[in-house]
Amino acid sequence: MKKRSTILALLIACGLLALAALFITLGQDVTPRKLRQPIKDLPLALGPWRGVGPDSPLDRPTLELLRPSDYLLRNYADPQGLIAAVFIAFFELQQEGQIIHSPRHCLPGSGWQISSRKAIQVPGPKGPYRVNQLILSKDLDKLSVLYWYQGRGRVEANEYYDRLCLILDGLFKDRSDGALVRITSVLPGGDSRVVEQQVNLAARIIPALNKLMPPQ
Repeated sequence: MKKRSTILALLIACGLLALAALFITLGQDVTPRKLRQPIKDLPLALGPWRGVGPDSPLDRPTLELLRPSDYLLRNYADPQGLIAAVFIAFFELQQEGQIIHSPRHCLPGSGWQISSRKAIQVPGPKGPYRVNQLILSKDLDKLSVLYWYQGRGRVEANEYYDRLCLILDGLFKDRSDGALVRITSVLPGGDSRVVEQQVNLAARIIPALNKLMPPQ
């Protein structure tokens, strides 16, 4: 019974991805939605967190692959010195060759492997948000990565549900804009405080980013 449920879930997920791919490939006529403010206007001060150093540019191959409308790559530090690398890629519309890529498929490489994956909760004013957490391992080194999809009035962890919403919003709301948000920190010895602080930062980024995103 469990095996049948797993197969059914996989078939549904594949179907949603196929529909999203078809929607994007056919070039559904949706209107690009502009940011209210550039992503770089994300505050340098987010609660106890402070932006450190200049914002970093993406290398050309990555930029040509992702083709975001706007992006931000910035380090934040908390009072204890924990560094969190924040990456945000925003798309005015998603279409063939210009769509959000799941970190689950993009991050592994150069010796890094996903050793665990789960959804965790981030506090929000109207109830908790769900975001993804990946633990990446390479020899004795570990990274903790939180990521989620944000836009069109939603914060989603599930990429399949996000694809379904992408289709429905394109059809009924004339929009397919959205952003990928990713927070990455070194995880020394599996220190649980690192994840707790990443969650703290995520809870501050979500509302701050909403103020920059296109109106709902």
